[in-house]
Amino acid sequence: MATALAGLVGTSIREITDNADALDDKRASHAASGAVQAMLRQQRATLRDNAYWDEAVNHTAGPDAEAWTIETWGVSSLDYPLYDTAFVIDITGRNILAYRNGEAMAVPARRFLGAGLDTLIAAARRSAAAGTDVPVHFLRSSEGVAMVGAAVIQSAETSPAVPVATNPVLVLAKHMTADTLAELSADFNIIGLTLDDAPLPGLLHAVLRGVDGSPTAYFNWPRILPGTRSFIGVKDELRIAASVLCVFLLGIGLSGGWTIRSLKRSEAHARHRATHDSLTGLWNRAGLLENLEQDLLDGRIARTDVRLFLIDLDGFKAVNDAWGHAVGDDLIAAVADRLLAELPEETLVARLGGDEFAVVTSAPAGQPATEFEAAIQSALQRVFYIAERTVEIGGSVGISVSIAGDLGAGELMRRADIALYRAKDMGRGVSVSYEDAFDAEKRQEAMLEAELRAQLEGDGIGVAFQPLINAATGRICGVEALARWPRSGGAAILPDVFIALAERGGLIDTLGMQVLTKALAAARAWPGIGLSVNISPLQLKNPSFVAQVTSITGAAGFDPHLLTLEVTEGVLIAHPEQARRALDGLKSAGIKVSLDDFGCGYASIGALRQFGFDRMKVDRSLIQAVDRDENGGAVLQATIALANALRIPVTAEGIETEEQAMLLRLSGCDELQGYLYGRPVDAATLGGQFFPASAPRKVVRA
Repeated sequence: MATALAGLVGTSIREITDNADALDDKRASHAASGAVQAMLRQQRATLRDNAYWDEAVNHTAGPDAEAWTIETWGVSSLDYPLYDTAFVIDITGRNILAYRNGEAMAVPARRFLGAGLDTLIAAARRSAAAGTDVPVHFLRSSEGVAMVGAAVIQSAETSPAVPVATNPVLVLAKHMTADTLAELSADFNIIGLTLDDAPLPGLLHAVLRGVDGSPTAYFNWPRILPGTRSFIGVKDELRIAASVLCVFLLGIGLSGGWTIRSLKRSEAHARHRATHDSLTGLWNRAGLLENLEQDLLDGRIARTDVRLFLIDLDGFKAVNDAWGHAVGDDLIAAVADRLLAELPEETLVARLGGDEFAVVTSAPAGQPATEFEAAIQSALQRVFYIAERTVEIGGSVGISVSIAGDLGAGELMRRADIALYRAKDMGRGVSVSYEDAFDAEKRQEAMLEAELRAQLEGDGIGVAFQPLINAATGRICGVEALARWPRSGGAAILPDVFIALAERGGLIDTLGMQVLTKALAAARAWPGIGLSVNISPLQLKNPSFVAQVTSITGAAGFDPHLLTLEVTEGVLIAHPEQARRALDGLKSAGIKVSLDDFGCGYASIGALRQFGFDRMKVDRSLIQAVDRDENGGAVLQATIALANALRIPVTAEGIETEEQAMLLRLSGCDELQGYLYGRPVDAATLGGQFFPASAPRKVVRA
């Protein structure tokens, strides 16, 4: 009996030990597979973000393809966490870009990444045609095993019906270095992880598969054997307690229970890391989608509405730029804490990444969400105190609703994202609920963008000219060039509309250079007359902008000292260093720079001094205020006096009456512009009005 009992006890101990070891092996294998899948998902997302990009389509097809791709992907390969090698390959197989660890490579992509690259690129082109996800696999490069993905560079709005067969392909690779293995080991709790050509005896392994599905390499790692280790740890105690059966059995129970609890804790910890944001402790994107699917299922059963609120913080980038990422991280954590504290307890709050949050709530069918929107805005708009700093931000909110669970999680996210985009366009602190009309407007905008693209390809953007009048002499001293879109058989599109469309669609550089080229060609017929041309803040961010302007000016044979480029203050606030480099380059070429629309935004005396503008243009709102606001005249005179004190010449626009013109002359304004002197007209009409062969250049009232 004792022998049988001892055998039974021994068998039980061995079974518990083996089961514990097997459970840990299963956990580790699941973690390794999850690590591989997480890397592949991150690489696919990175490829989509970088390849499905209108600006990338334009630049890789343009003359600055090499410089732009180096700045965008080549330099980033030095320290970007998701890739260390970048290629851009055209339809002939030629490298447009070949960079590794921030340095150029002379070796062709096919020789560096092996024969599997051709299959990968073919798969990428098939996925672009079919609209499926981009391919990412493991290849063996000349530097070792690498995770390699490929995507055809295409417009973010391109559908499978739009041909992209000849577009270049972006190839990003992340090599499985010792640092990469160490990071995976730490993130997924896989101790002793190594990369080998084959499974190693006695170790656990995970397969890294190539394009054709065959193994490229293997992750190997030793078994932890928690059951065996636990048994070894309690073996002496069990031997001592062998004579007392109850103690012996109790020891078995305690040992088994401890092992199982330890495994459960480890599994729970790994799952928490996979579904929660490490900075705030909130659900991450994966956790949000998992919970959202369950909420939608519950909504179908209970006939309740499920609402998704996507939140993008207003002014967060300025906080990061001003005080650094540490303060930015503290602010993100503070926002998370406040949302949790002030929204109802049953509300699901998630951080999707960066400064984007999501909130999910359920409510009885048809109940308005006004109070909940107000609660979110109130929480974000109140002051935050971060590291002894007072920080004021806000939030743009996009809202979508699933009525009784009628929408899936993906569609609910898409609609909320469209609503958020609309909210951000409307300004700070705005909440917008999705409407079916948004999709129609988005399609209309896409059609209008395609029409504008075709117009630009045909060099069809027109230019109108409005005279600038010398306040002292009353004679014309310059003209301002204004972009016009002449649509055949269609309603006219206002410049504010199609210029904003060009900025969003990555067409603003082309549009701006067309306007400048045509304006310079026309202005050559008016010797000694200055030419003013508006430029978009986005153009100043283009590193080739100054070179393009000087090249066009030289080709036109136009005196650069007669050219003035007008820029609004937005770029000075958002990107001051980029703006300074561009403005300094223009001035060194003899081109003047004017601050446009002064008085309608935030430009300060410091900005006027710092950037050294050659001219300041008073916004028409200050002139119009003279007639309707008793303090309007004093404000206008003070604005002009400020410019005069800084010795900056002043142009006033929007002048419609002689009374306004007289006030501006007396206030010290030296150039006048407006309907009083002439409406925008084509070059021929302007020449006939102001530059007849024998007539003096005396102003003609419009």
